[in-house]
Amino acid sequence: MRSFSSDVDPAKSLPAGSPDHYTAFVGPPDQYDFMGATQFRLLCALGLREDHTLLDFGCGSLRAGRLFIPYLQQGGYFGIDPNKWLIDEAIKSEVGEWLIGIKRCRFDYNKNFDSSVFGMKFDFIIAQSIFSHAGREQVVRAFDGFSENIKDDGIIAATFVVSGDKESEHVGDEWVYPACVSYSQDTIANFASKCSLKYIKIPWYHPRQSWFLFSRDSKNLPDAETAASYLQGRVLKNQPIA
Repeated sequence: MRSFSSDVDPAKSLPAGSPDHYTAFVGPPDQYDFMGATQFRLLCALGLREDHTLLDFGCGSLRAGRLFIPYLQQGGYFGIDPNKWLIDEAIKSEVGEWLIGIKRCRFDYNKNFDSSVFGMKFDFIIAQSIFSHAGREQVVRAFDGFSENIKDDGIIAATFVVSGDKESEHVGDEWVYPACVSYSQDTIANFASKCSLKYIKIPWYHPRQSWFLFSRDSKNLPDAETAASYLQGRVLKNQPIA
């Protein structure tokens, strides 16, 4: 587990995407705790409770998983990430093997954007800062799987970097990291439509990206007025700089 010290964590001086530390590889290391907390707060606001099942798609170094795992009941947390070393380092330094065992967490390391590997349907799926690096074909493949593996009343929460117009959006099909890619909102709507999903963009705070909710049925999603009133994720103190 991480030791408690008054010394500044040297990992926080590393650039986002650095392979030299598990907290830096997944994004700005000085926002590791904050970005995990925003995900936990969002899903709880959307109705996540301890008896639900959650797929943390692109769980990385358990930035959010270290909050979800102790909260959910046994067998409730599932994580997918192709970088096994990230999960291993996070278990060793943030969570502990004992808690993984108690909570009966399950992980998969496939690189195919395949969410069917656990053979079950989830109450919630979260994908934070995955589609900000994914190519078009990868996004569609992932959302195809989400549509098949989310419960009829389930909710998918995902972030995108939204481009101002179609001319400036990403056109490739390959993974891009640590650089980011963007898509227009029309293109994001097309991704959802291709995979039989309804969607809404919500104003939940993110320092660099935008949150979207998806579901098989629009009745599971808040309307724009409700989202504006209850899903802002405002931060009153120590808000990260974009």
